[in-house]
Amino acid sequence: MHNRLKLWLANTTGLDHATLHVHIGMLIWVVGVAVAGNVGAVWPLVVVIVAELVNEVFDRLRVGSWRIADTTQDIVNSVLWPVVLFTLARTGII
Repeated sequence: MHNRLKLWLANTTGLDHATLHVHIGMLIWVVGVAVAGNVGAVWPLVVVIVAELVNEVFDRLRVGSWRIADTTQDIVNSVLWPVVLFTLARTGII
């Protein structure tokens, strides 16, 4: 189911694997920020990180082994911009 959803998203949007990670990570974070009403709230960032880690565990179970380079790239792609924006909000820059 998990892999079918990812394949459907890729086919429907025409986006590659890495770009999907960026967009889905940002979507989860933006929805969390909208619900929290505060761009500096920590829990939307935690939700993005947990969602990505769960995704990687599902990938590990599906593939049968860790693919460290791919896993690392997926994590960075998913959490980079939410971490940057959260940090900027917490430092008062935005």
